[in-house]
Amino acid sequence: MMVSIAVLVFAAAFTSCATARGGVGLTLTSAIELAADEMAADLQPGTRVAIVAFESETDNLSDFIMEELTAALFNRGIEIADRQNLPFVFQELDFQMSGLVSDDTAQSVGQFLGAELVITGQLWDLGATRRLTANAIRVETAMRASVPRHDVRNDRALQSMIAALHGQPMMASASRFAVTEHTQPQTAGTYLDRGIMFASRGEFELAIADFTEALRLRPGWPAAYILRGRALVASVLRVYAVDADFDGVTALNLEGRGTEEQNRIINMAIGDFDQAIRSDPNSAAAYRERGWAHNNLGDFDRAITDLNQAIRLNPNSARAYNNRGTAHWRRGSLDLAIADYTQAIRLDPNLVSAFINRGRAHAQIGNLDLAIADFTQTIRLDPNFAPAFHSRGVEHLNRGDLDLAFADFNQAIRIDPNDAVAFFNRGLVHNRRGNLDLAVEDYNQAIRLDPNNAAAFVNRGNVHLDRGNLDLAFADLNQAIRLDPNNALAFVNRGIVHSHRGNLDLAFADFNQAIRIDPNSALAFVNRGIEHNRRGNLDLAIADFTQAISLDPNNANAFVGRGNVHLGRGNFDLAIADYNQAISLDPNNAFVFVNRGIVNLRRENFDLAIADFTQAIRIDPNSALAFVNRGIVNSRRGNLDFAVEDYTQAIRLDPNNAFAFANRGFVHFDRGDLDLAIADFEAVLRLDPNNVNISEWLNHVRHQRGW
Repeated sequence: MMVSIAVLVFAAAFTSCATARGGVGLTLTSAIELAADEMAADLQPGTRVAIVAFESETDNLSDFIMEELTAALFNRGIEIADRQNLPFVFQELDFQMSGLVSDDTAQSVGQFLGAELVITGQLWDLGATRRLTANAIRVETAMRASVPRHDVRNDRALQSMIAALHGQPMMASASRFAVTEHTQPQTAGTYLDRGIMFASRGEFELAIADFTEALRLRPGWPAAYILRGRALVASVLRVYAVDADFDGVTALNLEGRGTEEQNRIINMAIGDFDQAIRSDPNSAAAYRERGWAHNNLGDFDRAITDLNQAIRLNPNSARAYNNRGTAHWRRGSLDLAIADYTQAIRLDPNLVSAFINRGRAHAQIGNLDLAIADFTQTIRLDPNFAPAFHSRGVEHLNRGDLDLAFADFNQAIRIDPNDAVAFFNRGLVHNRRGNLDLAVEDYNQAIRLDPNNAAAFVNRGNVHLDRGNLDLAFADLNQAIRLDPNNALAFVNRGIVHSHRGNLDLAFADFNQAIRIDPNSALAFVNRGIEHNRRGNLDLAIADFTQAISLDPNNANAFVGRGNVHLGRGNFDLAIADYNQAISLDPNNAFVFVNRGIVNLRRENFDLAIADFTQAIRIDPNSALAFVNRGIVNSRRGNLDFAVEDYTQAIRLDPNNAFAFANRGFVHFDRGDLDLAIADFEAVLRLDPNNVNISEWLNHVRHQRGW
């Protein structure tokens, strides 16, 4: 036999007075008992009642009356809905809990809960007395079933009770009739209550089991389908927060990146939302939740269709606008996304997910100030929401504010020490600062926490590559490709490893694959251009560098690479133009100044050449190449002492630089320092035994020396 369910709603309106008054009537508790008698007489045993709201001069007085009424009805065999879950119902229906509850609102609450009766009431101030009035309304017909009314003495005892209640904790959060994990449900309603309790704790598997049992006992119940569907989706996501009473979940959406198992469970949830919509075609909540599920599957067109319908049915649903914004974002419609997030914030200024989502959309279109403002507001609303610190830290990193980025990533780690993304991001900061050991430690931790994080393997591989640890770099980049065969950056960097090892064919294959995966990867074109240049395919090299520049006009390395090809061909004007552009984009690149200096040297613009090599040395005092080339200019100008100083410094920085030894040897010879010249030429031959030219010069100097 199906158990009847009713919803009890009380509202109150009265004027407070500074003096106590007497008058005829019952005590408040007696009036509540009599009202419970009359209402229970019209209800079958086991009928489910939800006491929704009661307006009085204080929240504690309202809570006291609801608790007493709960006890009175419970003692008469009536099932009492857990009042801790009632805000969820109002949130789902986008109703306000404050103020008088209209008959229409109460009826909608009853329909959502599958109730047979809805009961509303008022407590009127009539001077010497107060009147308690209750109205029992049939949900299907909207007709009143009963209207109990009782006068309450507004005496000193009532005033003393009100004063005693003032300041006490609200009882709704600790009702003695609330469900607990030890409650053994007997009806669909109590299974629903306990399921909400489990879900609000993040215990989704237990919640799913209870919602399933509620549906077994009450087939077709829309609320149970919606709640089970929500719990199913949440069970496969990275959940950061569950709203009170499970009226919402803050989680990292999969957006089409789920595993086969995750997608299977989300499709089960969509089945639940489908059933809820069949049972109630006007359920905005069911359309909103199904749209959320489609977002997670990456089916953004269907998500938008559902969320459009949710908004038509309930134009005040902030979460529907928020979820539709995400679908627009992933479709690349960033203006529409920002408009939806903004509307969600207008409707609910405390919706954390809307602020962080709008911030990410602003970041994607380059509005960094607006993005940081939104992430900061997210943190104000929830100081323990680690993704907000991640996101703000990334934008600080993009702006080059490494200290601010580092502080945000540290805070994210303090909040959640098991968050792989936070360690990954902090590793980026260490990497940019040149703290490679610390960067590797953070990437190691990110990988320990998430062994499937391909990006962490890519970045750790990059650090190994920068340090010249080619075997370690190769292993990490191979693993990244195994985890994510469509990771273009992993192929680019593995190609660089192949290039360093001299495996040019393998390098080309990787750069080509990176371009197939991402035809807009300027980095891949730059590196393939470098390999074409090394092979002497100068036209192909120019084509790749030019394509890189068209994809990323701010890519200094592309201009450097093309300038190098022009330099090799003797097209000095074109080389200078490209180097100039590279310097304007990256004025701290010592290598570009060296190369531009070489062009000026070849054109015998010695002053400009000296200026370029000197600037390269200021930027990078460890650039042996800059000292060697400045030494050449000094030698050509006859500044032999300065030339010797520059070559000597180059040798200190790079003791295996045969070119520096050779050039210093020639200067020593020109100065008549034959013994020093012999020593330098001998050093060249130790480094390069097959250097015929230096071997001949050594013999020549020895002959002059009389050896």
